[in-house]
Order: sequence, then C-alpha cells, then structure tokens
Amino acid sequence: MIISNLFAMPSKTIALICGFVLCTLSVTTAQAAVDKVTSSTTLTLNTPSRSFPIETLLDVGIPTLNDGLYLTDENDTVFPEVRYAEAIYFSNQLGKVLEKSGAWGAIRVTPNSDVIMDLYITGTIHQSDGETMDLEIAVVDSSGKKWFKKRYKQTTGKYAYDRRLKSLGDPFQNLFIRIANDLLAYREKISDQRAEDLRTISELRFARKFSPEAFDNYVEEDRKGLLSISRLPAENDSILIRVRKIRERDYLYVDTMQDYYDGFSQQMHLAYQDFRRSSYDSVVKARQLNAQGNRQVIAGIGAILAGIYGRSQARTSIADDAGTATAAVGGFVIKSGLDKKQKASEYSEAVAEMGSSLEAEIAPQVIELEDRTVTLTGTVQAQYQQWQELLGKIYQQERSTP
Repeated sequence: MIISNLFAMPSKTIALICGFVLCTLSVTTAQAAVDKVTSSTTLTLNTPSRSFPIETLLDVGIPTLNDGLYLTDENDTVFPEVRYAEAIYFSNQLGKVLEKSGAWGAIRVTPNSDVIMDLYITGTIHQSDGETMDLEIAVVDSSGKKWFKKRYKQTTGKYAYDRRLKSLGDPFQNLFIRIANDLLAYREKISDQRAEDLRTISELRFARKFSPEAFDNYVEEDRKGLLSISRLPAENDSILIRVRKIRERDYLYVDTMQDYYDGFSQQMHLAYQDFRRSSYDSVVKARQLNAQGNRQVIAGIGAILAGIYGRSQARTSIADDAGTATAAVGGFVIKSGLDKKQKASEYSEAVAEMGSSLEAEIAPQVIELEDRTVTLTGTVQAQYQQWQELLGKIYQQERSTP
C-alpha cells in the first residue's frame, strides 16, 4: 500500500523525500557514532571547616526515595520490583556518605517523613538504568524551611563496571558525594544557635504529637507554615520527661529499622551490581541496535524512494529494471532494520528476568525489637504506623499510672 502510494507521488515530491531521508540518515549516523566517555575519578567528600558543638549536630532523616514510576512510560525499561529496591538502596547509600562527612548527628533511613528528625532529605528517582542516574533531591529542616531543591544527574561509562578495576567503588558514588557536599555547604551558612533551635523544635513537635494539650503553645506557626519556638517547658517538667522516654523508644525502633535497611542493602548489593552491570550493557546495546535499526529503516525507505524515483525518471527498460532492483533492496534493508529493533526488545526482556530474580532476593523481613516481640505486618510504612499507635498506648498507660 505504501509503495503503491509512493508511485503515485509527483517526481519532485519523491526527490525532496529522498533528500530528507538521506539527510536524516547522515545526522543519525553521526549521532550514533559518538561514544560516551566518562571519568571514574572519585570526588572529594567535604568535611566541616570547624568542629560543630555536639548540641548543634542535626539528626538527619532520609525517607526512602520516591520510586518515580509515575514518571515512566511504555518506552522506558523500568522494572517496578527493581525500582522499589533502588529507592531503599539509594537512600541508604546517601546515608552512608553523609556519615563519612562527620557533619551530622544520627543519620537514619526512615519509612516516611512521619519520623520526626531535625533535617529531612527527600527525593524522587527520575532515571536509573545502570548508565544514568537522575535524582531530584529536596532538603527541609524541622521548622519547615526548605534548604534547597536540586536535580543531580550522572552518566557513567563502561569502565565503571570493569571487574579488573577492583579499586572502583559504586559507579554513582560521585552523585551522592555532590549531595553531601551541597548539604554541608548549606549547614555551614547557618549559626550554631539556629541548629540548636531546630533540635528543640524537633523535640517539641514530638511532644506535641503525643500530648497536644500540654505542648500546643510551645511552638507557633507563621503564615508561611514555618515553625518557631514561642516558649520552653521547664527541664523538670514531668510530662516532658515522660515524652522523652517515649522518644527514646521510638529511636530504638527507628534504629532497628536502620539495621533492617543496612541488611537489606547488603543483601541486595552483589545481585544489584550484577543487575546494574547487565542493565548498563543492555541499555547501551539496545540503544545501538535501535540506532542501527532506525538507520537501516531510514536507509531502506531511502532506497525504495530512490528506486521509485529512478523508475519515474527512466527512459529505457534497463534503467527501469535498475530502479526496481533498488526498491527491492530497500525493502530488504527495512526488514533487517526491524529485526535489529526486535533484538533490542529481547535484551530488555532479559533484564526483566533478572529483575524478577532480584525481587526474590530482597523480600521484606520481619522486625523484632530487643525488649519485646511486636507483631507488625504489611509494608515498612504500615509497620511504622502500627508502632506509632503502640507508642501512643504506652504513653497513655504510663501517664495514667500513679
């Protein structure tokens, strides 16, 4: 049908199409010829320019990153079971880098932002395919003030996965170092008194959560939604002492959750690196095959059009036969190009199978506390919600106990 329609085109139109196809082919070929070269040199992780007083060290919460699956479409090679795991793995990796900087208090990966911390680092995964990582990171303190929001993107090369280079660390370590360095740069701009105030706001928020009637008036909120301290409770306030004990228990649970996230990341590390290495190869090969397929399809169309154009301009039977032969070759090239694109699809399916096996290796684990056994079911987020409800009951029981 397409060929018959092409025969009906005016000669000048066919000539223009041929020129466009050949131009597109040359541009596509030039683009595909460019091979990505990236540096594997590790960036320097900055440390504080001075020693922060212990009472000003901010505790950092990193709620597991948003998987970003809602940003993908049918053309993206993204496997939900892998992306769920990456959301935890990346959060944990960032936490480890922050710990090495020595600029912060406790650093915890948390189920969500309901865990009250002095500083929150949230983020969304925009891309992660072994070759490119693209994260959107937002940092907000306990008062509600946004420190910054920024996109971090890194593309790595084939040498990042070269098994012979044993000195290489995580292929995307530099991305996490950049986040840590930006975070430290902002922290050094604020005063120690401000940092201490943020720690106090966190404590008062926690106290208000369990006893709103007693602590509602200690923190006020302005029209922008930012919190500030209006007054402070006495250090020997019995309700505050009770709340602090509850908060210590909450820390116990959150620290247990951190052990879970650490174990989770360690368990998936080797399997994930193999997956990421294979994903990188598949992404590159699929892109190459798609590029080759596109070039061959374009070249095939060009050959068909050239053959048709030749036939339309033929003045002898020999020229007419040559035009027919050219069109036939074009049809063969199109088929070859489509075969290559099918091959690219097969690579993607191979990665999907690896993703399924990875999901089996990183199945969720049951949480056990040191002082008691608590049955918490569902997702990590659901378990923490159940734990908060349990803490509320414990607080009310202890408050009613003479």
